[in-house]
Amino acid sequence: MENLEDTLKRFREMLLSLSERDILAYWTLGEYEEAEVYWELARKAEGLRLPPGLVSTFRKLAKESEEHGGCLKRLYLKNYGEEPKRVDLPYIEAVSLARALEDPSNLEFVFKIAMETELVAKRLYEHLASITENREARDVYEFLANAEWAHYQRLHGEAGLMGVNAEKIEDEMRKGGFL
Repeated sequence: MENLEDTLKRFREMLLSLSERDILAYWTLGEYEEAEVYWELARKAEGLRLPPGLVSTFRKLAKESEEHGGCLKRLYLKNYGEEPKRVDLPYIEAVSLARALEDPSNLEFVFKIAMETELVAKRLYEHLASITENREARDVYEFLANAEWAHYQRLHGEAGLMGVNAEKIEDEMRKGGFL
């Protein structure tokens, strides 16, 4: 499996090949896709009778992803005067997070994937904020980078409450040079 840093580099290169307009469309629609995956994780966790706190966390993350999509969509509409159009590039958060659907009963696996996914998005939003010349877009990307970090922290805390060794997950990410 590709490590997190390689995934980040690969997606950064793909994103940078797009226009600023397409990058904004990509993230706008991608946040909605991420929300769908979190909603599905909540349904599966509920169906497996996993702890209610986990179901609640997935629902909160889904709602926040939808809110992020709405924030980006408003920026897109303001700048381009039309709805964003799909970009032919898989959305990194949805693709990465969907791996957790493979075995939602394996809580360590689910938390590892979800935590990694939030860090990838944080890093990419930070990078976009550092390269855009659009001040409003930079502010939104910085806000979203901070929101992704908050998602990561929420997942880290929830993992601990569920008996998952979040420190072990973080140590693995540190060893990979990501944290």
